[in-house]
Amino acid sequence: MSIISKVLLIVALAQLFHSGFSSYEFHQLKKQLAAGSSVAIDQISLPKDIRLEVLSGLILFTFSVFMSFGKLTYLPLSGKPVLLSQHEYLKEIDMNRATMTNNLIGSDPYGEITYTPNFVDVHAKRKELKQWLNDRESHDKVN
Repeated sequence: MSIISKVLLIVALAQLFHSGFSSYEFHQLKKQLAAGSSVAIDQISLPKDIRLEVLSGLILFTFSVFMSFGKLTYLPLSGKPVLLSQHEYLKEIDMNRATMTNNLIGSDPYGEITYTPNFVDVHAKRKELKQWLNDRESHDKVN
C-alpha cells in the first residue's frame, strides 16, 4: 500500500465516521423537535452537506482501495528457475508458437473442446447408415 492510498483511506474513513456521527445528531435533534412542537417533521430531511460528505467519503475510499493494488510483474518461462512470490505471474504463452508442432503433425490441441459428440444428429446418422447399407445391398445383388 502506498503512502497516498493510506492517506486517502484515513481521510475517507474520517469523513465517513464524521458523516455518520452528524447523521446521528441530526436524527436526535429531529426526535426532540418532534416531541416538543407541532412542526411537520416528515418534511425535514437529511441536510445536503451530510449526504455530500458520505458520497465524497465513499469515492475517496474507493480510490484508496484501487490505489493500494500493487503492480503485477510477469516472469518468462525461459530462463533460470525463480520462486514466484505474491503479485508475480508467468507470462502468457504465444499460442502460435505453442501449437506449431501440433499443426505440423495435424493434431488438434483443442480437440476436447471442438469434438462434441452430443451435438451429432443421431437420427440423421442412422438414416445415412441405412441408406448406405441399402445401396451396398443393391450393389451386391447386381454383381
